[in-house]
Amino acid sequence: MNNNESISNDDVNFSTWPWQHWASVNPDNIALVYADQQFTWQQVNVCVAHYAQQLSVQGIQEHHVIAAVSTNNLTVLWLYLACLRLGACCVVLDPKQSTAQLNDKLDSLAAKFMWVSEPELHDLNQLEYGDAKPLAFTYLADADNANQDNYRGSDSCYGPQWQAQRLASIVFTSGSSGTAKAVAHHAQNHLYSAAGLLQSFSYTAQDSWLLSLPLFHVSGLAIVWRWLFVGGQLVLPSADSLVTQLSQVTHASLVPTQLRRFLNELDVEKDRISLKRVLLGGAVIPVVLTDKARSLGIECWSGYGMTEMASTVTAKRADSSAGVGSVLAHRSLTICGNSIMVRGASLSIGYYYRGELRSMTDDNGWLVTGDLGEVKDGDALADEVFILGRSDNMFISGGENIHPEQIERVLLSHPLINQALVFPCADKEFGHRPIAVIDAVAQLSVNEMNIFLKNKLIKFMWPINYYPLPDTLNVTGIKLNRAFVQLWTTTLFE
Repeated sequence: MNNNESISNDDVNFSTWPWQHWASVNPDNIALVYADQQFTWQQVNVCVAHYAQQLSVQGIQEHHVIAAVSTNNLTVLWLYLACLRLGACCVVLDPKQSTAQLNDKLDSLAAKFMWVSEPELHDLNQLEYGDAKPLAFTYLADADNANQDNYRGSDSCYGPQWQAQRLASIVFTSGSSGTAKAVAHHAQNHLYSAAGLLQSFSYTAQDSWLLSLPLFHVSGLAIVWRWLFVGGQLVLPSADSLVTQLSQVTHASLVPTQLRRFLNELDVEKDRISLKRVLLGGAVIPVVLTDKARSLGIECWSGYGMTEMASTVTAKRADSSAGVGSVLAHRSLTICGNSIMVRGASLSIGYYYRGELRSMTDDNGWLVTGDLGEVKDGDALADEVFILGRSDNMFISGGENIHPEQIERVLLSHPLINQALVFPCADKEFGHRPIAVIDAVAQLSVNEMNIFLKNKLIKFMWPINYYPLPDTLNVTGIKLNRAFVQLWTTTLFE
């Protein structure tokens, strides 16, 4: 299944930094919202320049890599943009990881500078900074002082000119199937990723997108680049209530658990519903969930993506089909012997390790994803990609190939199950049998689940046991780390 890869440079062509472009075209349009603060594009441009000035004084230069250990907040967003302005690259890391995991990532980055946000600073005192110098900020931007009249510096003094093919991000893969890899993209990759999705999934300068996913995940970073691409609004969460957060925006990227929680908490009679379009990912999407959203005027989309392709590769409006949609513009996907391969303008420039880029493609520019799939007719009788699972997750039970993801998709359609992973368990008769590790809102017995799975899965695919997911492994995020959970399951049979 090959999508047309012909690309017009006009699609993503900026002659200057995107925020400078929008400051010139729509200076007074609201660009960024956090709590009661609203920043126009002109104010965003001023704030980025202020932060770039501070970073420049501390020694950050073009091509430097800066590690930032932080959850999403306003300061880390300014830091990311200011580093871009200096031709440097800010890499955001998840502070909820173990110190050992963070130190491994810091070692592979060999960052020149390091910043740890204040909430995490006290808990992460064993980080190995290496040769990285700590960063500090004396200026914390707010809307009141982000005025051009208060800024006397020359923005051109604090970095190189816009160049779309300069390193713009390094994002670590989830490591859900093994060791995390550092995936590098330049700005043009991100812009083409945005352009391709937004040809189908409408988001305009009049819309607002909630930054509901972390910047250390490619899906969160993709939100920022869609914002920069169209010149719309970006909203940073400032309240714990998901209903309150989503009442401020027209667009959001969510996992199904978040959408379910939002719909359950929503008071249709009282709460304002401005949300009109949701991009779902991370798990199977129950039709009953998307139907309920649609009844409230919320259009739900699902798809398939990966870090190496700067987020989404295929997408569609959510329907009853188990497929993940059709290939988006500026990407190409082909399937050879069920093995999915991708390439295109959003594909990473390589895996990053201590200042060097390592190729990830074959001689024809294809990335072998490790995912297995097929193409067949979807609900709309159009070519649609169907994901079978990961090649390295498959196991054999009684001579039958079992893809854990196929079982997981059905388990996740159970109304009481939030997360599910399936693994092989050694069996004298069959070689292996499937077991499931689940995060459920109530205890579920094997008999109850067998009744649920009847007519949904072939009997040899039914898990022979269900284990509750330990709280220590239920880390908040887009998806569970399969390798960590599988390691834990080995302790069950010792």
